[in-house]
Amino acid sequence: MKLTVFQSDKGDCLLLTGDDGKRVLVDGGMRASYSEHVAPALGRLRDEGADLDVVYVSHIDQDHISGVLQLMDDEVEWRVHDFQVRGGNRTHAAPRAPRPPRVKDIWHNAFREQVEDNEGEIEGLLAASAAVLSGSALGEVRELAAQQGDLATSISEAIQLSRRVGPEQLGIKLNRPAKGALMMVRAKPSPVVRVGGMRFRTIGPFEEDLNKLRDEWNAWLVKNKARVKSLQAKAAKDAGSFSTKEVADLLWPRFQQAEELAEQMGVGGDGLASASSKLGERKKVTTPNLASLMFLVEEAGKTVLLTGDGHHSDILEGLRRVRKLKPGGPLHVDVLKVQHHGSEFNIDEEFCRTITANHYVFCGNGEHENPDLRVLRAIAESRVGSDPAKLSRNPAAAGKFKFWFNSSEAATPKASARKYMGEVRHLVDGFAARSGGRMSAFFLKNSSFNINL
Repeated sequence: MKLTVFQSDKGDCLLLTGDDGKRVLVDGGMRASYSEHVAPALGRLRDEGADLDVVYVSHIDQDHISGVLQLMDDEVEWRVHDFQVRGGNRTHAAPRAPRPPRVKDIWHNAFREQVEDNEGEIEGLLAASAAVLSGSALGEVRELAAQQGDLATSISEAIQLSRRVGPEQLGIKLNRPAKGALMMVRAKPSPVVRVGGMRFRTIGPFEEDLNKLRDEWNAWLVKNKARVKSLQAKAAKDAGSFSTKEVADLLWPRFQQAEELAEQMGVGGDGLASASSKLGERKKVTTPNLASLMFLVEEAGKTVLLTGDGHHSDILEGLRRVRKLKPGGPLHVDVLKVQHHGSEFNIDEEFCRTITANHYVFCGNGEHENPDLRVLRAIAESRVGSDPAKLSRNPAAAGKFKFWFNSSEAATPKASARKYMGEVRHLVDGFAARSGGRMSAFFLKNSSFNINL
């Protein structure tokens, strides 16, 4: 496997490539960073004839989903351009953004826009964003938009659209491993999901966290009825003179609603942290973060732990559910994508001693003081510390390891974030210097880096 980690502002964006060339895009970071750092790389894949076998959105936070939305917008603009050229408009300007690869599958958990549609057992809910996210593969945009003017917010018409835009028109599936329902840890372990030679085991979220997210989503819908109607009105535009801007106007309200929901629910409230906070306080983790879709990925003896913004207790329980972690036992993986940008609320010292890795990937550019210095210290002390009580009991923890950061002082634009990333570098360099060659670190200055496993 190969893991490509992109500079993605304060968010996550990774590309996992299997030995057989199958590719899974993990989140998209922020829109601007996607356009600058990710889109060119994906455009080159398109030029080479490669596909994205899966686009996996861990949860609804803006710093995870926004780049994916930009990917979809870029593809829609190219579809509009194709439509215009096929219709005889040879002077229609091609979009400036590189065209992304064809998306085959999308994994993403979301809810419907009507409270009554979110009642009942959670297993039966379809991911509400099916029609919109599937926009990456829209065939005849004018026809579909005319038939589905408010596809962005109307679940009934979204379901009709999803039926019409099946394999014959789209060739894309939503949450196929769960047959279109929400993907989560179930009482009986879900079957291993194969993407080529890569095997994905679902380790989160759990039903209770999705139930809570559904309840909070419904509460937001009730409180914001007027706003929802406004979004629906914006989406229900006449497609008679379809243009690129109107495509964006059609698709954007659904995602704007998701981002406003995240803001309403306090997502990204890392500023609440204080130096006296105890590491790993689950009650301070937002509901959307606790509902992160998380996986353990395996191929040819190599392992990657994809954690979204999940909490350490859920990660450990999920690993136990798929029988990859024995009670009281440790686990060593090749790559740990450290959860929630290294936030102090999502990880504790015991997790650092229990889960060890050859490569620790930190996604965060210093905003909200992520990655947290105490988290970095806890991980380093579990491997090369001088206090035996803080060292991991995992025999594999005695080996070499590396901290990888998808940002640096040179890459982050805000002065406060640059200063903080300097503190991160100073701390990490100090541990590395005292490690006897066992620990090393890399800070990204350009667009991406690769970890070859």
